[in-house]
Amino acid sequence: MKRKFLLLVTIPLLLSAGLFSLVSAQEESLIPAWIKTAIGFWVNGQIPDEEFLKAIEYFVENEIIKVPSQTDDTVLIKNLQILQAEINMKIEQSRELVNISLIQESLAESNASFAATGSPDEIIRQVDERWQSSDPDVPDSIAFNLINNPSANIIRSIMDIDQKSDSQFKYAEIFITNQYGGNIAQSHKTTDYKQNDELWWQKAQQNGVFLSEGGFDESAGVYSSDIAIRILDEDGNFIGVLKAVINVESITDDFS
Repeated sequence: MKRKFLLLVTIPLLLSAGLFSLVSAQEESLIPAWIKTAIGFWVNGQIPDEEFLKAIEYFVENEIIKVPSQTDDTVLIKNLQILQAEINMKIEQSRELVNISLIQESLAESNASFAATGSPDEIIRQVDERWQSSDPDVPDSIAFNLINNPSANIIRSIMDIDQKSDSQFKYAEIFITNQYGGNIAQSHKTTDYKQNDELWWQKAQQNGVFLSEGGFDESAGVYSSDIAIRILDEDGNFIGVLKAVINVESITDDFS
C-alpha cells in the first residue's frame, strides 16, 4: 500500500513537473491516455504491483518515458516519504479542525438554512452562476463573506501556523462545504462555488477520506496532492466536506 500511494502521487506529478519526459506526437494531454489507463488498472486492482512496475520499466527501457540521468532517486524517495508522513499528519489535523464547535455550529446553521428553502440544489445553482463575478475583495460579496467569517478565520489560522512551521509541504488552500456541496468557509476564492459534482467531494462523502493523485490545482495555482474529509456531527450524521490542498512542488526542488 505504501509503494502504491507513493507511485500514485508521484507518477502524474513527475510527468507534469518535467522529471519524466514522454516521447509522443500527441500534445492534447499532458499525460497520454495509455498512461492513465495503466495507472487506472493498477489503482483498481486489475493488475498487480509487479505487472505495473514492469510496464513502467518497459516504458523507460524503450525510451517511451525518458528519465534524466541527474535525477537523484535517493533524494526523491526521501521527499516522498516526508510527503506521506505530512499528508497523514494533515489528515489528522483536518479531522480535528472539522470537529471544532464553531465549525460544527456553522455547518448546522448552513444546512438548516439551505433545507428551509425547500430547494437547496437550486440555491446552489443560482449562487454558482454568480460566483465568477463575485469579487473577494468587495465587502459583502458572496466570495468576501465566505473568506471573512469565523470559520474561515479558523482555517486561515491553521494555515498561518503551518506556514511558520518546518513542514516541507504546506497548505495551499482549505475550504469547507455544507452537506449540499455549497461552500461555507474558505481560505481563498475557489474556482467554483458548487462542489458536490466533484469526484473528491463524492468520494469523501462515501468513504470518509479521499486522497487525489498529484496534479495541478487551478484554484490554488500549484501542483498538489489533495485531501478531502467527510464531516459528521456528534450523532454521526453527514453535514459536509473539507478539502485541503497540499502544495507538493517542493518535492522536485532538488532537481530544479
